[in-house]
Amino acid sequence: MSDNHYIIDVTESNFAEQVLAKSHQAPVLVDFWAAWCQPCQMLMPLLQQLAENYQGQFWLAKIDADKEQGLTLQYGVRGLPTLKLFRHGEVVEELVGVQPESVICAAIDRHLLRESDRLLEQAQTALAAGQEEQGLHLLHKAAEIDPEHYPVSVALAGALLKQGERTKAEQMLKALPLEVRGEEPASGLLAQIEFATLTEKAPDIHSLKQRLKANPEDSEACYLLGAQQALAGDYQDALEQFMVLLKQNPKYGDEAARKALLAVFNILGPDHELVLRYRRQMFRYLH
Repeated sequence: MSDNHYIIDVTESNFAEQVLAKSHQAPVLVDFWAAWCQPCQMLMPLLQQLAENYQGQFWLAKIDADKEQGLTLQYGVRGLPTLKLFRHGEVVEELVGVQPESVICAAIDRHLLRESDRLLEQAQTALAAGQEEQGLHLLHKAAEIDPEHYPVSVALAGALLKQGERTKAEQMLKALPLEVRGEEPASGLLAQIEFATLTEKAPDIHSLKQRLKANPEDSEACYLLGAQQALAGDYQDALEQFMVLLKQNPKYGDEAARKALLAVFNILGPDHELVLRYRRQMFRYLH
């Protein structure tokens, strides 16, 4: 069909290798077409030209819908031509019918690997290996060349927080759009900063436990103990402490217990076993 190395004829037998596996390296644009489909014939030269222009930034996979009816059925293709863009093994964009070049390019561009992504990956590898200075250097470089790429900003804030640069990390996170701050991992980092600020001048865990032993209804001690435990990574005890406070004094500190529970949920992420368990407990108590 073409001498272009970035255009692949795909069948059911090589779909996993040529589409799913390749999509972990770069976007794969799958074109479901048929020989009898006139709009398909109209679209095909444009797709081939784009594959040539992008020079390997994405692959174009051609699937004959008549010959590969299993794939057509599996991916819910109801009209031709249908374009499905795969990234990391999943369909991330879908276009049905003949589309203008601008629309197709926009869909592809949203999922191209950016230079800042490459630097971010290198930085994460360096940080995981304990090369903190190198990791921070790469993150700063990525943020400099792509300041609007929020995953880089969040990763840099997280690295700064681990370095003890709490103020810088907080400023960077609070400069992010609200919808980014409210989602993982930014929301979890903000929760960690909140607990660190709260416990900066608080008594240590042992002292707080002694206070609670003397007075189990000491709401301040209960709250600060949970915060200290959360900061230390002892999340189960922290959640238990905040649940005790929620039941004993739900109005303490402008509903501090409820907010603290949500903050720990943000740190752990929505699918964590502790989050699922304590979210149910909180819901049952509040409702």
